[in-house]
Amino acid sequence: MKSQSRHVGVLDDSSEFQQLVQVMLTYVGINRISHWTASVEALPELKKSPPDLLILDVMMSGLTGLTVWNELRQTPNTRTLPIVVCTAAVNSIVEDEVRLQEDPYTVVLPKPFTLDELQAALTQLVPRWNA
Repeated sequence: MKSQSRHVGVLDDSSEFQQLVQVMLTYVGINRISHWTASVEALPELKKSPPDLLILDVMMSGLTGLTVWNELRQTPNTRTLPIVVCTAAVNSIVEDEVRLQEDPYTVVLPKPFTLDELQAALTQLVPRWNA
């Protein structure tokens, strides 16, 4: 798969985090990046026209990342969407973490994470990108 055809969405209410992730993604050759800061506005767009992979924050105002994740998993065209679930509040998702980790299309990545950790998550979720 050519790098320009890789489309990654980032849903996080922190513009600083989004900028950091954009730099990391650009460094690994992904230049088609969509950003959303409001989960309520992003969810219909994600369901209608999903990216190839989504980086999703857990703690957001409006719909939480876990609510967004559940909605995407219940929607036919996003049921297998690769999702990197990020959170700085790992303790807040302990109950949901088992369910998230059992999903083969989800990787949980605690914030802050390194470029290598993000790259490993991308490779795990979309192995063909590494080919």
